[in-house]
Amino acid sequence: MIELKNLSFTYENSNEAKGQLRSIDLHVKKGEFVILSGRSGCGKTTLTRILNGLCPGFYPGKTAGGYFLNGEDALQMPVHRLGTMVGSVFQNPRSQFFATNTTDEIVLGMENIPLDRTVMQVRLKAVCKQMDIEHLIERKIFPLSSGEKQLVAIASIYAMAPNVIVLDEPSANLDSEATVRLGALLYRLKLEGHTIILSEHRFHYVRDSFDRLVFMEEGTISAVYDREAALSLTAKQMLSMGLRPFAPPPFRVGGAYLQNQHNVLQVSAISCMLDNKQILEAVSFAAQSGKILAIAGPNGAGKSTLCRIITGLYRAMGVVSFDGEILKRKRRTQKSFFVQQDSDYQLYAPTVLDEFSLGRKSTVKLRETALSQLRKMGLESFTQRHPASLSGGQKQRLLLALAAASGRKLLVFDEPTSGLDGFNMHLTVNLLKQLAGEGRCILLITHDIELIAEAADSVLYIEGGKLRYHRNVLREMRGDDENS
Repeated sequence: MIELKNLSFTYENSNEAKGQLRSIDLHVKKGEFVILSGRSGCGKTTLTRILNGLCPGFYPGKTAGGYFLNGEDALQMPVHRLGTMVGSVFQNPRSQFFATNTTDEIVLGMENIPLDRTVMQVRLKAVCKQMDIEHLIERKIFPLSSGEKQLVAIASIYAMAPNVIVLDEPSANLDSEATVRLGALLYRLKLEGHTIILSEHRFHYVRDSFDRLVFMEEGTISAVYDREAALSLTAKQMLSMGLRPFAPPPFRVGGAYLQNQHNVLQVSAISCMLDNKQILEAVSFAAQSGKILAIAGPNGAGKSTLCRIITGLYRAMGVVSFDGEILKRKRRTQKSFFVQQDSDYQLYAPTVLDEFSLGRKSTVKLRETALSQLRKMGLESFTQRHPASLSGGQKQRLLLALAAASGRKLLVFDEPTSGLDGFNMHLTVNLLKQLAGEGRCILLITHDIELIAEAADSVLYIEGGKLRYHRNVLREMRGDDENS
């Protein structure tokens, strides 16, 4: 089915070793489910781009070796033909949309094949029903949450029914229920005979369906594990490889969070409507300094909207107070630092180091603070790189460093661990705990069960725009060598 022979790739005008491929040899059989794993920058995304033709078709570079698909030389195949054989779901769904309407986006790939209109209508209904996204039909794409956009992107590829499906971290923006449904969908596709290549940091939702785990380091394949061997790796072994375990640490939520004298953030009766739709309804809660509050809930529940209101980015009904002071919108922006989920919206400077002095006077002390935070996030060697040239995980870590260096007392992070491997996820957890230890109030919007288990003190759960509960996190002990 897929044959990679001594395949190498170097991006054009790049002297960086990260992201390149060196002497890749891999054979994938028809109907096989293969996970590509490894630390950020190991070459997983580049390999997926080779498979779907984006390298060198869209990302110029030098290719050596061979890539054969069903016996044909895929490197010589026209990209439009390769695109009908290999379907792709990108890490950032925004980068693959062409339409502004969800229905148009889902049928676009089928139109390009092309399929008969009657067939397209049947497939559209079937795909949306199987993925439980019928509520997303005929919606504008831009107002959707990141998770909802990801589901639309997956549906558009599923509807095309390609022989090979390549996915780059498709679970990064999905809530727990949608992630379980994605796992079930991938298992169904495997049973139908599709070949699946999944580049991923989170493995728990496919632990029962994958066939092999390919471990990559520095642009090459270091090891290949069959399913039994992969599942026998301990949590400690996987962490040493920079990977997340197949099951997150166990935890549960306990008694209701109680008001106390350490509460510095007080949110009262926040309500919001957008496009005549009730997004939030009378949401009230409190948060402490020195603690980490995780805000969880389904995709589209209103979590990001709530935090944009708290940080002064959106208007809404209700009251937000901090340190006993009722804050108007402008004052909220001065007191808080909000890290968006899509890092490209928040990075503007010509170099990584220059990001720290945007809107601030550049001083020796600020430079020292910036370098210190970059070291903590493993980015000290990227000070003169343009932020746009960083990987998704590196951009996330840069924004974490910027938040830490801001000096603000209220820090809000929207999915801070999306796109992060096990090693960098733990770096992030340690930084968040350190920031909380400095007396800051930390809010995390997240679907990442592992992040909640490792870092959160309490969980605020929102569903349908309403607060369902605010409870403390209770952690359970797990042996160092246990994997599940």
